[in-house]
Amino acid sequence: MKSKGIRISDKKNNIVSVELPDILREITDGNSLCWSILYLYATGDLGKNQSIPALEEQIKNSERGLFISWNELNSLTRKFWDLMDITIVGCKDKSLLGRYANDVKMRETCDIVIEMIDSGYWEVFSKNEALINRLAKQYKEVEFLVSESE
Repeated sequence: MKSKGIRISDKKNNIVSVELPDILREITDGNSLCWSILYLYATGDLGKNQSIPALEEQIKNSERGLFISWNELNSLTRKFWDLMDITIVGCKDKSLLGRYANDVKMRETCDIVIEMIDSGYWEVFSKNEALINRLAKQYKEVEFLVSESE
């Protein structure tokens, strides 16, 4: 099944107004997927004895990203103050989680791909067209995307 994509660029005062918890809220089957954070560049407060730079480094040095449960992912996203870049993938099959040679392969393999790009906009690709349609109804500055084939 091909992935459908959407770019969300809603802004207030030139800053993207859509936050990661807003996007995650629209995912109805999050618990049925395995999740990995493949890239992170952010500021925030993770709590005692934890730092964002250490988390970023851990993710960067991991072979297949940081595996994280749906509940942990939702909890973590509320600790960010500013999210410049993030790549999160969700797959029904945990063995598919990992780093991909290119974005096309990642979008076609994973059930959901969520990316914040340069603090400028969100891109969400999903095999669940209903999710993309819910996001499209939720926001104003949206553009449908097609994952380029090889």
